[in-house]
This record gives sequence, C-alpha cells and structure tokens, in this order.
Amino acid sequence: MCCLQYESLGQLCNDPRAKAAVLAEMDAVGREAQLRGFEFAKAVTLVIEPFTIENGLLTPTFKVKRPQAKAYFAKAISDMYNELSTSDPAAQKSL
Repeated sequence: MCCLQYESLGQLCNDPRAKAAVLAEMDAVGREAQLRGFEFAKAVTLVIEPFTIENGLLTPTFKVKRPQAKAYFAKAISDMYNELSTSDPAAQKSL
C-alpha cells in the first residue's frame, strides 16, 4: 500500500480507505477466529479521541461504560446504519 500524507489524524480517520483497511483487518481476524457471519462488523467509525475516564467512556477499572458510549456515539451509529441501508440492500435485512 502506498504511503499517504495526511495533515491531521482527523483527516486520516475520515478517509474511506482507512476505514476500509481497518474493516478488512477486522474481517481477517474474524475469519481466523472462525466467527459466524452475524459476528462480523459491517461498518466502522474511526475517532481521534480515545476512551478515557475523563470523557466518561471508561470506568476507573478501564471498562467501557456501554450506555454512555452508546449515547456519545449515537450519531455515528445512526450514520453507519443509514450508510449500510443505502449502499447494500441485503445488509438492511441483517440489521
């Protein structure tokens, strides 16, 4: 793969090629682990900000606060579902 220059990490996170590369790697790991079809991620969102205790996404024992993460990423989750439903009619059935 060619090395691309980005002016910021945010620019990299928004590049569809970066998202596709992460999703492809996740698929490869999933196939190696013999996951079932419904266990594979269908879309990803890359973000700059890490999960931290300070932003309320982690507990003091470094576990993800699922309800808070769901609320924090509600728009991104909705956008991924919308993107899947418009790009792949078969994917809508699996939602």
